[in-house]
Amino acid sequence: MDKKVTISEVADRAGVSKATVSNYLNKRYDRMKEETKKRIQEAIDSLDYVPSISARRLSAKEKSKTIGLIIPRNLAHVFDTMYYPTVFNAIGKISEETGYSVLIYVQNKQVADDNLDYLLGLAKSLVDGFLIFALSPEDRYFKEFEKNKIPYVCVGEIPHYVDYNFVATDHGQGIRDAVNYLIELGHKKIALVTEDKLSVVDEARKNTYKQVLMEHGIDYEKKYCRSFLSEEVTEQVPRFLKGLFEDKDRPTGILIPANLLHYLKKAVKENDLYIPKDLSVIAIDYYDIYYPEYVRFQDREYTKIPSAAYKVSEKAFEKLIELIENPEKGFASYLEPVKLEIGKTTGVKREEV
Repeated sequence: MDKKVTISEVADRAGVSKATVSNYLNKRYDRMKEETKKRIQEAIDSLDYVPSISARRLSAKEKSKTIGLIIPRNLAHVFDTMYYPTVFNAIGKISEETGYSVLIYVQNKQVADDNLDYLLGLAKSLVDGFLIFALSPEDRYFKEFEKNKIPYVCVGEIPHYVDYNFVATDHGQGIRDAVNYLIELGHKKIALVTEDKLSVVDEARKNTYKQVLMEHGIDYEKKYCRSFLSEEVTEQVPRFLKGLFEDKDRPTGILIPANLLHYLKKAVKENDLYIPKDLSVIAIDYYDIYYPEYVRFQDREYTKIPSAAYKVSEKAFEKLIELIENPEKGFASYLEPVKLEIGKTTGVKREEV
């Protein structure tokens, strides 16, 4: 294998310092003579030098203009929903506008210590900061980043944890509004289905769901509330919904991710139910742009909690860049509000005759 050419060799060939070569590679040409630039480029060409990010970043003061995007280890299921395609769309757009590159890192929680060592190494050479997605309450990456003064932004709010950098959707308020609305319509048997089991989002939704029921004097029924992992959805969600609607004591209202609506439609049809006559439905994380085929169900527009994934991803990226470029300003965490949109899949609870 051919030996890789180093930045030192380029500097020696051009008769300049490594810092000058780094300035050239990063297009910092202030007060650099044309002759110097010409010599450096000729050295690069003659040596077939391929610059790397770490080679450009010769001191802690220099920025690589690269951020690390940390996502879950379950890469096989990243595209099961529209969440990550929406995230990547937002981040791709803003990275082009700002000139930042994005390095995607898939975490493996089974080797958490190795992950952390690797990420800390990246921060010393390749990346200026991290965006951390799909948090669980036990994640400790951001604590180590904070300790090592590495810029970071968590996309998600950890309940009862304060003083850390986060940008998140106000999932709790979205669920509160949805459950309150169904109760106002007369529903007391309300189901909640989620597909992000073990995440901070799932915890926020379930805790708020239980709290709102309690505030209205309605007992929490465990059989109406179920969370699934991504890899469980295909097999277990249809089975759960089938059993839920076959039960004589079935719910009259349900909150369910838009990604699972096709399972719901099948279960409703099999049990001879009608929306909203027999069942009021609120779609969670609804992507209007990406779900045109789901916009109507039996000629009814969904009552929904729209996804804020695009706005939150965009905001998180912007705030991370601000933190990288102006660390003295500090960081103010941010919750993106969501508003319940009333459609035609919810109605007043029908009294049994």
